[in-house]
Amino acid sequence: MYLIAIMIICCLPMIFILWMIFKAHHDVLDFVMIKDKRLPAGFEGFKIFFITDIHRRKIKAKTLDAITDSIELVLIGGDMTEHGVPLDRTKQNLQLLKRFNVPIYFVWGNNDLEVNQQQLMDLFAAFDVIILADDFRKITRNGSSMQLIGFNFYEEPQYRYQIPWEDIDGYSLLLTHTPRSFYFQTPYIQYKIQTVLAGHTHGGQIRLFNKGLYSRGGLKYYNHTNVFVSEGYGYTALPFRLQTNAECHVVTLSNID
Repeated sequence: MYLIAIMIICCLPMIFILWMIFKAHHDVLDFVMIKDKRLPAGFEGFKIFFITDIHRRKIKAKTLDAITDSIELVLIGGDMTEHGVPLDRTKQNLQLLKRFNVPIYFVWGNNDLEVNQQQLMDLFAAFDVIILADDFRKITRNGSSMQLIGFNFYEEPQYRYQIPWEDIDGYSLLLTHTPRSFYFQTPYIQYKIQTVLAGHTHGGQIRLFNKGLYSRGGLKYYNHTNVFVSEGYGYTALPFRLQTNAECHVVTLSNID
């Protein structure tokens, strides 16, 4: 019995590591409902596939196959790739996202800046991916319209993004890599934004006793704004996760309580 106990104790670190590797590669398809009475009636039930922080991972086809909802928009929240990732892997991931046959929008993350920018932009152009870098697009549906705003990535979160805010009117959804890029804006700018989709934090990626470098992801409310932060699909540095999820999301917008 003593020998068995010693063997179990010796195996525990390996079991722990294998569990963290499993968590880093086990997809969680998260269904999120964002309810907001301000949402234009024409966007009731509007469904978005949101994925961020892919990094080195390959998107799993079976995860996308599990989506039975009619996706109308794909949003990529940055860190589509990073240093050392073959361009062909990014191409394969985009091919999978194109299967929805809907518009795809992308915002830059910090790790995207580690690769050849021109090659990445050429790849996006080949797949009709629209880059939002301090820019916005008007989206229409069933006679209603809303603004999709995309922040560029800057190291300084207090940066005043070059958006013509006076032209932003009505319901607006902000796609940004870091949630703090929203929190550091002026109250006037924050008031212009009703919903935020962000990533970057990985939920802390590795948490011990529910403590980590960042808070867990999920939907929160900041003053009058819905702020949804994903824990991300990939991982940074080590291929480990603990008490966080490797996730992507089907986000449904609704104005019904």
